[in-house]
Amino acid sequence: MAPRGPRPTLLLPLILLAAGLAQLSEGASYQQFVTQHVNNPKTSASSNRLYCNLLMQRRGLTRRQCKPTNTFIHAPTGQLRDICGSRGRPVSGNLYDSNRSFRVTTCRVLPGSRPGHCRYRAATGVTRVRVACVQGLPVHLEPTYLP
Repeated sequence: MAPRGPRPTLLLPLILLAAGLAQLSEGASYQQFVTQHVNNPKTSASSNRLYCNLLMQRRGLTRRQCKPTNTFIHAPTGQLRDICGSRGRPVSGNLYDSNRSFRVTTCRVLPGSRPGHCRYRAATGVTRVRVACVQGLPVHLEPTYLP
């Protein structure tokens, strides 16, 4: 009987599966960033307060709890992806500051809000943004410069 040893051919599919799952999770993080933070063009509402109430609910940020704060950036996704490359400045680790300013709306939950009845106040402005990047894509928005 032949001695049994390591079988590299059995490890290869596991390694490929792990690499594929890692890529999917990075894509999901970028997609989550877009869902939570990008609204371009800005959705029309009769007031910024109603805009926040509408968008926070539409984007699923009020289901389990009222997300305390969220910022929507009113710019094309390509401009936001560019922050992780030539249109951004490395700050530390995987954080990058945008070279340009963007129109943003920051929504903050009002006291007494509860899931199903989340209410927000809005602050709008034009500001640079700081994002965390993974594999050249923004996956997190830092609140550094936000109104």
